[in-house]
Amino acid sequence: MADNGLDDAEVIKRVLEGDVDAFEVLVRRYQEHLFRLLSRHLPQVEVAEAAQEAFLDAFQNLSRLRDVTKFRSWLSAIALRRGADIWRATSRRMERSMDFSNPEELAWLEEAMLSDSRERFDGLADQREASKLVELLMADMSVEDRLALELFYAEEYGVSEIGKMLGWGQSKVKVRLHRARKKMAKKFEALTGRRMK
Repeated sequence: MADNGLDDAEVIKRVLEGDVDAFEVLVRRYQEHLFRLLSRHLPQVEVAEAAQEAFLDAFQNLSRLRDVTKFRSWLSAIALRRGADIWRATSRRMERSMDFSNPEELAWLEEAMLSDSRERFDGLADQREASKLVELLMADMSVEDRLALELFYAEEYGVSEIGKMLGWGQSKVKVRLHRARKKMAKKFEALTGRRMK
């Protein structure tokens, strides 16, 4: 089915009235968003399956969506819950990506840690190393803390949006963010002997 410029509410209305093929419009509209969102939380091999399951869950529960104008946030919440389930199941088997016995990686870490300015990380040509550092700092965090941090900083959702997506109150989101930032700062200081700014 072609998009025809219909907004989400109109597409959802058609699906609920029996035009199940109209759901394809929503899949095409939001699949890139879900892949990007899930790729921040899951190994790449898990992303497509998690996105497919999120779309299936959304389709099966579409009649439960109270505010059809919030479909994107609702779908994102479904995907994140699915991703969290997968992450919990696989996290114990995942290996850490950095080997600090490797002199090159240790030298890179020391250089990165010595720089207190945020611009240093923003200006790195190779974002892979920066991602490894963030992953290292977040490695021991709970799924909930990781989700809160990534939604707030990487996806730039507001506190109230995160609360709605995850089924938390705003105060719980704020507490999770505060605790997670403190854990990261403590780990950063333990690794480097320097305070994170």
